[in-house]
Amino acid sequence: MARLEVVSGEPMGGYADRSDGVQNVLDPLEVHVVTFADDGHRFALVVADLICVNGDVVERIRTAVRDIGVQSCWVAATHTHASPEAGCSPGGEATPRHVADRLEAASLAAARSALASERAARLGSARTLVPKLASRRNVADSGPLDIPVDTIAVTAGTDVVGLVVISPVHPTILPADNNHVSADLNGGIRRALSAPGRWVVVATGAAGDISTRHTRLGRGLDEVNRLGAWLAGRVEPVLPHVGGDTPTPVRPPISRTVTLAPKEPAELDVALQQTPPGVEDERIRWVLQQGRRIAEEQAARRRTEPYVIEVEAVDLDGVTVVAVPGELFLELGETIRSAAPDQVGDIVVLGYANGYVGYLPARDTQPCYETHVSPVTSGSGEIVVEAAVEAAVEAARDREHSRRTSA
Repeated sequence: MARLEVVSGEPMGGYADRSDGVQNVLDPLEVHVVTFADDGHRFALVVADLICVNGDVVERIRTAVRDIGVQSCWVAATHTHASPEAGCSPGGEATPRHVADRLEAASLAAARSALASERAARLGSARTLVPKLASRRNVADSGPLDIPVDTIAVTAGTDVVGLVVISPVHPTILPADNNHVSADLNGGIRRALSAPGRWVVVATGAAGDISTRHTRLGRGLDEVNRLGAWLAGRVEPVLPHVGGDTPTPVRPPISRTVTLAPKEPAELDVALQQTPPGVEDERIRWVLQQGRRIAEEQAARRRTEPYVIEVEAVDLDGVTVVAVPGELFLELGETIRSAAPDQVGDIVVLGYANGYVGYLPARDTQPCYETHVSPVTSGSGEIVVEAAVEAAVEAARDREHSRRTSA
């Protein structure tokens, strides 16, 4: 782990109605790196407390860690809305140079630390349904949801020495008028799960339409810690299922190139005319207005070239992790899990990883902020799901081939 430093006064990302820059640090931003290696290949997962990571800085980090023996690397953002702005706009944009420089340096430092502490270990995964944590954020009468939280446990002998937790919840407990940087919910989960001799990494999954808007009891650090402890108390007792007797060889990730069409002008016009009926919640109304403004800005730019993204999957000792460079809705993340054949095994969906294209709502998603600001045409979410399933299947096939040839 390495600290991600901030600069007083620099712009903060996450909220369109935020005007003030960074004033202080509520809790430090961190960059975590976990490495998975055998004699033939080393893969690193980088997770940074930032609103997003764009493709330019991902490539910089991949180049930097390649020089220290990491052959393949993913970079994911926790999507905290209390971080410096990192180019988080629909379709993504260039990362501010000063933010990219600090992120690359912190990632490299954390990677060196991870390499120095590598040890023989096995992986296991578990899923916990957490009630009263979050719900669909832009639905005023959203019923209670049991939020599926995935945990990858790293075990050495009988000891759990590390946890990678994937929470499909927007880390947006802190409000738009907050100008103190923070890891927000992910930081609260980390603190609650940390223990002597055990490291904790908390990433964000298919959280496109999920937040604590209707479940939180406050908007400060106390509430961050309360909900972090609430989740941790339900995840920690769950013992992971560890794979077979022989560790699976580490293989490079499988990638699928996906081409997504931008919204047509007519589709943008229709989106601007659509208003969800019966919206009485003041914050939801205000957010919807923001979405309409962003949609109007997109319509004025009239982009014609497609968005090209990479959807990737990697097998980690029998656990298949899928990386999506955008904001996938929870329902679509669950579809990836359910659509993959049984032989793929456990699937964990990681969002905000290896780039940022924006929201990827489902074809039948009702009009909302997410559909307004999404830069891609209707049905893009399903296209990404299809590519993710294909990549997961190939990663599992690659795992079985490697297992047979190394036996």
